[in-house]
Amino acid sequence: MTREQINRLEMAQATNAYLDANAAVWSAIPIISNYKTTLIQAIQGIQEASLKQESSQVFISASLRELKQQIAQKMDILDDILEAYAADTENAELLSKSSNSASDYFRLANEDFEIKTKNVIDLLDGHVAEMADYGMSADQIEEVKTSFAIFQDKRGVPRSYQIQSRMATEDLAALFDEVNKTLARLDNVLKRFKRSNPAFYVGYDAARHIVKN
Repeated sequence: MTREQINRLEMAQATNAYLDANAAVWSAIPIISNYKTTLIQAIQGIQEASLKQESSQVFISASLRELKQQIAQKMDILDDILEAYAADTENAELLSKSSNSASDYFRLANEDFEIKTKNVIDLLDGHVAEMADYGMSADQIEEVKTSFAIFQDKRGVPRSYQIQSRMATEDLAALFDEVNKTLARLDNVLKRFKRSNPAFYVGYDAARHIVKN
C-alpha cells in the first residue's frame, strides 16, 4: 500500500474503534450498524488484499484483546435489550441467559467467550422480530457477527457465522472507494449528534481526520 492509503486506513480503523467505544450513544439507530458492518468488511478486505502484497509491512487490525473487548461491549448493549424483552414477556429462561455485562464476557477464557457469545447471538437471532419495538434490528446482530468472525479468524478457529466476503476479492482502490463512501454516509447520519451530544460528535470528528505520517 502507499503511504496515503496506510494513513487513510488508519483513519478508518480509528473511526471504527471510536464508534465501538461509544456504541451506547448510537446503537438505537439501525442504519449506523448497517454502515459499520460495511466499514468493517471493507477494512478486512483491505487487510486481506494488502497481505498479498510482498512490500506490505503494516500490521492492520486490532489486537485479539481489543477485539474481544469491543465484542463484549457490543454484546452488553444487545443483552440489555434482550433482558428487557425477556422481563416484559415473563420469559424466565431467556431472562437467566441474557443478564450479562461486558465484564461477564470479557473475563472468560477465549474458548468460553466464543461459546457464550455464540449462544446469546443465536438467542438474539431467534427473537429479533419480536424485539423491533425495543430498538433491535438484524443489522445490529450482523455487525457483531462480523466482529466475532474476525475474532475467530485471528484465533485460527472456524467461524461460527459466515459473513459476506465479496469485498475480499476486490482490489485496494475499490475497497478504499467503499470506505470513503461508507464514511461519508456515516458523517451524514451522525450530524444529528452535533447539537444533541457535542462531546461524542467532537470525538467522532477527530477520529475522522487523517494523520499524515
